[in-house]
Amino acid sequence: MNRMNDEMDEEMTMVRSLLPDPPPPSARATAEALAALEADIAGRDTGRRVRTGRTAPVRRVLPSLRPTALGGLTGLVAAGAAAAVAVATLGGGGDPVAPEAADQPPTARSILLAAAEQAVKESPGRYWRFQRENAQAYRVQGKGGGYTVLGSVTQWDDWRARSASDADVLYTRSLGSRPLTPADAAAWKKAGAPGSLRVRSNDLWLTLTMAPERGIGGRPGEWTSERTRPADRKKLVDQAEEICARIKKYSASEPDVDERCEAVRKKSRMTLEGQRALANDPARFKELLFPRGGPGRTGAADDLMFGFDFLTRQPASPAVRAAAFRELAEIKGVRSIGTVKDGEGRTGIGLAARGEMRHDTGTVYDYQLILEPKTYRILAGQKLVVKAGGGDTGMRPGDVLHQEIVRGAGWTNEKPHHP
Repeated sequence: MNRMNDEMDEEMTMVRSLLPDPPPPSARATAEALAALEADIAGRDTGRRVRTGRTAPVRRVLPSLRPTALGGLTGLVAAGAAAAVAVATLGGGGDPVAPEAADQPPTARSILLAAAEQAVKESPGRYWRFQRENAQAYRVQGKGGGYTVLGSVTQWDDWRARSASDADVLYTRSLGSRPLTPADAAAWKKAGAPGSLRVRSNDLWLTLTMAPERGIGGRPGEWTSERTRPADRKKLVDQAEEICARIKKYSASEPDVDERCEAVRKKSRMTLEGQRALANDPARFKELLFPRGGPGRTGAADDLMFGFDFLTRQPASPAVRAAAFRELAEIKGVRSIGTVKDGEGRTGIGLAARGEMRHDTGTVYDYQLILEPKTYRILAGQKLVVKAGGGDTGMRPGDVLHQEIVRGAGWTNEKPHHP
């Protein structure tokens, strides 16, 4: 089932070296692995601090780790994004939202507490449906300063069953890559509108294609689907040592690789059903919300990203979702930034926290969580450039580094389908 483009490049070579002789891929495992790799392999949660007192720098997730290339990274790696050790209790409704002074804008805390009040009113259904589009920005260097593209744009329509007896269903498709802005599009055309692009991610050179890529069992740009039955979920947690060996091979130079491998082993002992039970456990859900041992360990930007992941991906109960918003409200370093727009031009309430890329790139970014006015539903999560460095040199303040656009997230009693 592992269908790849005929033209194999260095990017595929890198992935193959990471995943030798992969078993047939799972689109769901791949989708989960992307989030886990960003946290456990790409190292956004290392727990290190820089000397200036800023939060630990964050490494980019690689665009090459996608359904057509990942192959055998199973749901165990998804479990790798799931839990660490932290015990918490769920309050009986949390503190009421303090009224704002008439001449003062709302604080991040008051916004998140208001979101908690809305979340607790939700009615759970048979499935948690999460529709999204994600992409990573890369700088193409060249004459005239180069241009920026959104690489490996992918759309997902994920149905996660509330009951362990129901199957999960995932629909996905690739849209290829595209210039970030009209100015970038003009620069790309001036460069001859190349169909493939060489870009740098950390210390690796990658090749992006502008055309949609082939999905699992489908044609380029075509929606494909995968059903994960209850019996399949139990098979996704049997490869802890194999995954750990791959992490060590990929990240041998990282000082905390043994710690991350032990975290993978620990998480592998939990079935996917166990993860879902944990997401709905008022006393333990923070093990999923903050997967590296509690808020503040890796900085506010990471905590806000973890919050986005939990609130959009986990089929948690309304009470636990409300509690998650209340936990985010207590994070130091998250600020209200007023009205902002997401990657589709939708206007929302912006919350932001500052972070820094890893591997000495020097790139400083703001991670933004964007909420819909009045409903406080999540519209998007995105990283925007504050100061570009390394392979991002040439990107402007405010340019997108990474974006995840939410087209829908909520409970439904419908049967899985797309559209």
